[in-house]
Amino acid sequence: MTETLSALALPARLHDRELPPFVAELYRAYLTRDAALLDAILADDVDWKLTGPVEHLDIYEPRRGKAAVIELITRIMPCIFVLSDFEIEHLLVQGDRVAAFGVLRARQRESGRALRFRGAHFMRFGDGKLVSFRALSDTFDLVEQVVGHPIDITKRIERVTLVPDGDELLRL
Repeated sequence: MTETLSALALPARLHDRELPPFVAELYRAYLTRDAALLDAILADDVDWKLTGPVEHLDIYEPRRGKAAVIELITRIMPCIFVLSDFEIEHLLVQGDRVAAFGVLRARQRESGRALRFRGAHFMRFGDGKLVSFRALSDTFDLVEQVVGHPIDITKRIERVTLVPDGDELLRL
């Protein structure tokens, strides 16, 4: 059974467990792109990393600090797509650490195309503030959806230079 966190209504419970308020507030701020709420929940020196191909989408550049993350969520990401919900399939809360896995849904700004991709979020909170956020997504699938066509990876594979026999790296 999965629950959907949408920008309009966040459940108080998830899988018959209480959803920690700091987690609910983070997703509410993230999905609604509410700068004031983000300012309240993010630590001043928050460390934010979305894993993905930065050469295709600059949202994957690491961000440090509250202002940089707020700008990413409220101004940069919406230029590409707007997140609408996160269907959480698994949620693990252990003290100040949270892991969530599920399906994210968004709408691409340029084309209006609906986007759907799987992702995992790893968060650490301190004093009620988000200190660290890591996201792993099926970025290959997402980038193909955003650019609107399959990415030809054969060209990159053909350009791989093999390490010569006897190279120092092979001895490690």
